[in-house]
Amino acid sequence: MALWDLLRAMVRRWPIVVVGAILTLAAANYASQDRSIYWTRTDLVFLAPKNAQYPNALRATSEDLVITAGAVGKLVVGTRQIPKFTATDAGLIGMGVRDGWTVRLPDTGGQWAPNYTDQWLIIEVVGPDPETVRIRKEQLVEAMGVALDRVQDEYQVAQAFRMTTKEAPGSTVVYPVGGSSRRAFAVTGLLGAAATLYLVVRIDPILLRRRERRAETLPETDLV
Repeated sequence: MALWDLLRAMVRRWPIVVVGAILTLAAANYASQDRSIYWTRTDLVFLAPKNAQYPNALRATSEDLVITAGAVGKLVVGTRQIPKFTATDAGLIGMGVRDGWTVRLPDTGGQWAPNYTDQWLIIEVVGPDPETVRIRKEQLVEAMGVALDRVQDEYQVAQAFRMTTKEAPGSTVVYPVGGSSRRAFAVTGLLGAAATLYLVVRIDPILLRRRERRAETLPETDLV
């Protein structure tokens, strides 16, 4: 179909063009709405108490730190289901979560058995706005500190031998996650225009043939 034929078909089937334009505009406006979400991640590192043998708490590692981190995380998470990721750098965004949080111990194991070797908890928060994400993260970090003190109080750990925690990074960095509104509007508009033209091209010949058949049968009816 030539361009001129297409224009004539669009004029003949103007109701389809008008309805298609209205639906396309509505869909494009809906698709271009800002649905950005916000995400942050913090690693809460569990530190051994400083002493003469280990003056740098960041370099002191032990199985006790890993076990304590797991116990503290379990106290905060409670009965919530902890998602299982195939990689330690995977997160809630990849699961399609748009509002929620998770606290987990990094698991470097495979499908057959877990393997916990890192002495920190991954705190991940997703929310509708930066302030909500920031507040949730701070509440989780505070809850971790309270849970750690609770565990050490139960075992009557002396102050000189108590574990502490440190956030990494030290300040909360909240990242926006979303698409481009202009791109969404343009792509939806192109798809809607293409669908409208497709309907015009498909329907116009059918209606023209019906008109021709009707015109051919009218003289015969008059003769009878």
